[in-house]
Amino acid sequence: MKRGLASAVALAVWCVLCGMVGGLPAARNASGPSEAERARIADEVRRVELAFAAAVMENRPADFAAHLDDEAVFVGGAGVLRGKQKIVAAWSGFFGEGRPHFEWHPEIVEVSRDGTLGITRGPWTLRATDADGKATAQSGLFNSIWQRQSDGSWRIVFDAGCAPCPACSS
Repeated sequence: MKRGLASAVALAVWCVLCGMVGGLPAARNASGPSEAERARIADEVRRVELAFAAAVMENRPADFAAHLDDEAVFVGGAGVLRGKQKIVAAWSGFFGEGRPHFEWHPEIVEVSRDGTLGITRGPWTLRATDADGKATAQSGLFNSIWQRQSDGSWRIVFDAGCAPCPACSS
């Protein structure tokens, strides 16, 4: 089941990326913003991703939730989370007293040819204290897909992070 889900997620990401770089015929023929405008939009998506991360780092759960599309899908260590309510509930441990320190930032930001989708990718680090009082740290990579809303705001529609792995920790 996990392998089938992973294949479906990989296919969806591939399709989005192909469309972003003009790999699909429809995308090659689509008109959209100029290169300068796409660069401005990419910067806007970067700022939204940073605000999303800041909501977690600064213990602002309402701001975290505000960045989520109602039908968002998160794929990660907790499996697949579908819908804003399930994501907020699953992430509740990252807020409040005794929360771990969780940070991330985008190193790659790209936008679709029409400027309505954005992808962010970068490293994340989670620092906590285990039951014995020992400091722990895990690292990995995240990929987030953002969609521009009719009011011009951005909401996250897909998020996937790799599990902590030796390659990410070195």
